[in-house]
Amino acid sequence: MLRWRVLIVLALVLLSGCTAQAPAASPPGPETPQAYQLVSRPDLRPPRISIRTAEAGLDPGYVFLMVRFSDREKGDPQAYAVVVDRTGELVWTKRFDDDGTFPNDLAVQTYRGQPVITYWRGASEEQGWANGEYVLLDSRYREVATVAGGNGYHADFHDLEITPRGTAYVLSYPTVRGNEEVREGVIQEVDIDTGKVLFEWHSIDHIGLEESAAPAPEENEAFDYFHINSVDEGPDGDLLVSARHTKAIYRIDRATGEVEWTMGGSHSDFDLGEGVEFGWQHDARWHSDGRISLLDNASNLDDQGPPSRALTLEVDEDERTAEIASEYESPDELTSGSQANHQLLPSGNSVVGWGSRPAFTAFAPSGEILLHGTLPQDTFSYRAVLAEWAGEPDGSPAAVVRDSKVYVSWNGATEVREWRLLTGDSEGEMAEAAVSPRTGFETAIDLPDDAAYVAVEAVDDQGNAIGRSGVTSAER
Repeated sequence: MLRWRVLIVLALVLLSGCTAQAPAASPPGPETPQAYQLVSRPDLRPPRISIRTAEAGLDPGYVFLMVRFSDREKGDPQAYAVVVDRTGELVWTKRFDDDGTFPNDLAVQTYRGQPVITYWRGASEEQGWANGEYVLLDSRYREVATVAGGNGYHADFHDLEITPRGTAYVLSYPTVRGNEEVREGVIQEVDIDTGKVLFEWHSIDHIGLEESAAPAPEENEAFDYFHINSVDEGPDGDLLVSARHTKAIYRIDRATGEVEWTMGGSHSDFDLGEGVEFGWQHDARWHSDGRISLLDNASNLDDQGPPSRALTLEVDEDERTAEIASEYESPDELTSGSQANHQLLPSGNSVVGWGSRPAFTAFAPSGEILLHGTLPQDTFSYRAVLAEWAGEPDGSPAAVVRDSKVYVSWNGATEVREWRLLTGDSEGEMAEAAVSPRTGFETAIDLPDDAAYVAVEAVDDQGNAIGRSGVTSAER
């Protein structure tokens, strides 16, 4: 215990004068309407996303965001999971109320050969880490599995990687065994079906406190010296790990747990080429050609430091060299002091979420901006992910009559091309009265003057009815 106390004191002395992580900043772009006002779903008021740039050439798919509010009134929702198309139009949303459940990290992965939406839920006792579990939703938005930590540890909100084996890598931030003054990083591979822990790795067994660049902890808080924020399994089973507070990424031998090499930070094994040096980074990923992508935050403060960058590195592990293959800065020259991600797509395009700075950008390999969007003021999203998705909601479309119109929506339905209006003199006798193209998340359809009862059918591009609302009175 004495050895640990000495090391902590040394670390804190060296780091005195550092400042804690700043809160989310306001968006850089023009102000956007803050929230949807939906007649058919008044219970949902998700934030609107503004698209400032949209060019051809981006991969197909929707943008997935977990939009959290940094400035809200007591009792207001604290977050919305949001899926939008490349015009910024809402496709699906899930509301998270101010009930102590803290959500994060919305993504699309594959489980049992099928695409699933994944997100984290739990409680954050201190800024920067949390205890909870990951949730998996199928294409009907039904909860099909959860992933928690094992051996007494909870899953943290920074990362989840589902493997083709039906297992998942999760992270945890426990205090060190026998020493509650230091917080470490733990990786577990967990069998999703059984919850059995198949692999466990502890940073404190391999990486010393002297490598940390972390700010001094607040009073009564443990020293978060490592701050693991991503884990990625390579083709040979070894792991690529990113640790924000050592400003380094690591290759971990999956069989032994030993650190095979360190890139970046104060104990780097690599000769870093011009401009490669990174810090406070997130989202380190291996790619099939041997390159490594990551998001270089470049600072742990939003209002200090150079612009953050999405980096792709050419890595020679034998020669221990790393050179820049590509780098992209925010078009608004943002410095993201926390969070953020770099999704390098198989096409070569990159999607970048700017974390604590409420914006996301897609780049072509040439650096051309293919998509740039901003979130409303006082919101942010941990990551931004582009993914293909086909949603078939388990429930029915919602339809509400107001002012001689019927307003209809179907949260999460991706296959609706038009709406078929049904009217009748009684609830049991309904006939087609009109067909209207889907015009967005919510579509308004004019009602015939003689309609007594109405319902609305969702129609796909093959002309098939795929969902129907309940029958409602057409009284205006």
